[in-house]
Amino acid sequence: MEPMKSRKPTRTKYTVAVVTAAMAATVFAAAPASATTDYWYRDCSKDTKYTATVTKHKATTKRSGGNCQGHAYVRIKVDGEWGKWASSTGTALKQSPVYAIQESQHKDCNCSTANVHKLKP
Repeated sequence: MEPMKSRKPTRTKYTVAVVTAAMAATVFAAAPASATTDYWYRDCSKDTKYTATVTKHKATTKRSGGNCQGHAYVRIKVDGEWGKWASSTGTALKQSPVYAIQESQHKDCNCSTANVHKLKP
């Protein structure tokens, strides 16, 4: 009579199973980057829309439509310090590829009547 073969998993099969489970957990745990968004219309023209968006590594202010002559402005706070303002007639952009953005400021003109909006990712 032949002895029964053991049904215990081999060390290789066990290692493959653990690695596969770890990879699956990593893939499913990685959530897409979430963004915080706000919008407003500038006082000089109710048809000029500004849209502010911030994620952990990117902040934008987009100016669209309308008759206002102003630019879109954005700046970010990284490591406790506010950076310089970026501006554009379309979409102003500030990025921090390495360090996470703590907060962003968005405005619709470089004037005393500017609407300043703060966002956190």
